Amino acid sequence: MAYRNVVVGTDGSETAEAAVREAARLAAACGARVTVVTAFTPHPAATARAREEAPEELQWMISDANAADQRATHGREIARQAGASEVVTRVDSGDPADIILRAAEDTGGDLIVVGSKGMSSPSRFLLGNVPNKVSHHAPCDVLIVHTSAR
Repeated sequence: MAYRNVVVGTDGSETAEAAVREAARLAAACGARVTVVTAFTPHPAATARAREEAPEELQWMISDANAADQRATHGREIARQAGASEVVTRVDSGDPADIILRAAEDTGGDLIVVGSKGMSSPSRFLLGNVPNKVSHHAPCDVLIVHTSAR
């Protein structure tokens, strides 16, 4: 089965970048599009404080959404370097797993790629984690890339 739309989440970490590279390699092999997804949680008080302290000409750049957009843009660059020819980004506010799942549903994603980070930590039982939640609720195939040792 050839995939047509590969969805991959990134938070900008090294392990997430490994998942982006793997998603891009798979997409390149299948001629698929890659959708790089980044989620953020707004922190209005911290963002406002940082904006006040920044030089006036840079204040427009300071937002949680802007930082997430930069992470998604970096993920797009990594995907292109790894061989994907069609790469789009998606940035949204909310729980990262929910945002990835919604992106897969909205774009007709037929494969979600996530890194394994957090799957072996004890907190996964209390808080859950992105790969665990995605694997249990995905509307399509899921590839969990072993990123813990990278």
